[in-house]
Amino acid sequence: MGLFKRRPPAPVTGHAGDDATLAQLVRLRVDLTRPRLWEHFLYCADAAGQRFLEARARHAGWDVAAVASGHGIVASRADLPVDASTVPEARTFFESLAAHVDGGEYDGWGAEGD
Repeated sequence: MGLFKRRPPAPVTGHAGDDATLAQLVRLRVDLTRPRLWEHFLYCADAAGQRFLEARARHAGWDVAAVASGHGIVASRADLPVDASTVPEARTFFESLAAHVDGGEYDGWGAEGD
């Protein structure tokens, strides 16, 4: 038995930014099989777009807060693992939402460590 525990390989999603974030979580020895706080950041041009983003994200089970300045939302939840299956699903969902509003932009995600 070795003295050092090998890290599991980082999951691969096919998106370079997502893969880099997941690899960083693995380097930090975060257990990606456990649910954790996960936040997604979306921006838009106006209040109508923000209301649309809020409604759709809430309907899909996300908690929603307004961004600190300007128009947009922070969508979060803590009941899912952050892994190679959930990350692409969330990216697709939030990119689609952003595409439906003026000035819509999906600015990525972050997750809590262990």
